[in-house]
Amino acid sequence: MVLVDVLEEYLDAAEFRWLQWERALEAPDFTLEETAEREERLLAYLEGLEDADALDTVVRPAFDAEEAPRVSAATHALLALGEVDEVLVRLRGVVAPARAAILRAVEVSEAAGLGARLLELLKLEDEALRAGVLEALAFRQEAPTEVLARFLTHEEPRARIAALRAGLPLPEEAVRRHLPALLDSAHPGIRAAAMEAGLASGVRMAWESCRKEVQAPRAHAREAMVLLALGGDEAEATLLVDLLASAELRADALWALGFSGRVAAMEACVRYLSVPEVARLAGEAFSAMTGLRLEDAFALSPGETPGGAPAPPEEEESLDADLTPRPEDDLPWPDVAAVKDWWARNQTRFAKGTRYLLGQPFSGPVLVEALASSPMRRRPVLARELAIRTGGQHRIPTRAFTWRQREALAKAEAAASHVRATPLPSTLR
Repeated sequence: MVLVDVLEEYLDAAEFRWLQWERALEAPDFTLEETAEREERLLAYLEGLEDADALDTVVRPAFDAEEAPRVSAATHALLALGEVDEVLVRLRGVVAPARAAILRAVEVSEAAGLGARLLELLKLEDEALRAGVLEALAFRQEAPTEVLARFLTHEEPRARIAALRAGLPLPEEAVRRHLPALLDSAHPGIRAAAMEAGLASGVRMAWESCRKEVQAPRAHAREAMVLLALGGDEAEATLLVDLLASAELRADALWALGFSGRVAAMEACVRYLSVPEVARLAGEAFSAMTGLRLEDAFALSPGETPGGAPAPPEEEESLDADLTPRPEDDLPWPDVAAVKDWWARNQTRFAKGTRYLLGQPFSGPVLVEALASSPMRRRPVLARELAIRTGGQHRIPTRAFTWRQREALAKAEAAASHVRATPLPSTLR
């Protein structure tokens, strides 16, 4: 018989490891391999909770906690022990953020028959619950096409977004009847999801909507900028470079430019290395395009910051300051002189008219390679590009357990040579 104090230690450790794993999934300084190592420790403690003696002693009491990772770990244990009914009952009886924590465990669980049981909850009248369940089904890639089609016109924005992201490519009827209105939605998240779904479906109006959004940027235009960078040519890169003149849009534009791979974007990033507010973002984007790793001589020493650098969140004196750690806070500070010197010596390697990713001319195999080796923070965007360029055939679940990600990557690698690498407008109808 397992001692209760041992089970409590397993739960405490699983809670901590779950939080660490979630952070690694979006970290700028973790790779897939490094995340897998952190994940291995999490799975060991989760397995330790898969004991009938743990149910009443530590797992069920964990649902009284306020810590989301603890609830997620407990939910995962319940599902592993076959208590699917109990998890579904708990889902119906809680509200955010506990519901979100339960659904997160549902997303990654391998419990038998779970997807079919989740479909039953879509018949309930609780709109927030149905939206969350649809998101989980979309994550698990277990939402039937006919179900997704029904939610394209749902009143809940979360449900529409989930249906758009999961149903790639969109059925022709959905493109004809619903896509124009979705692209023109007042909700920025719906517009962004509709653009992405439209591009994956080969629809030119989605590209035109994306370009229009960037030319007259509204609130939350970041996603449109990214899509324009992924699919455009030199003209679109120049359009994004022009947005750098706006201090309000600069950070989002630099993030997008890092995926454009164009020489104009590289040159712009070099210019902004000297602007402390966005220096790390400029360095990250430059590194992603050129393949130059910002470490050793090309980065400042740990703890060293350039003059004029903004204070870390934890040192902000304003009572209104957001103290939540951001992934970009862990980006290295570039050594401006060293990076500029490298660029002066290497810029002739990069030709205008060619798109680059990690220093290599863009291609399907290079995209899949980047998905396997890039920092975790950048991989969701690369995965979206792969999904768009393969018409939804290859989707890498970048927030799933790493073994699932590797399975999807292996399938994508086998088909990578067939991925079209030309600007997206040439592929659209």
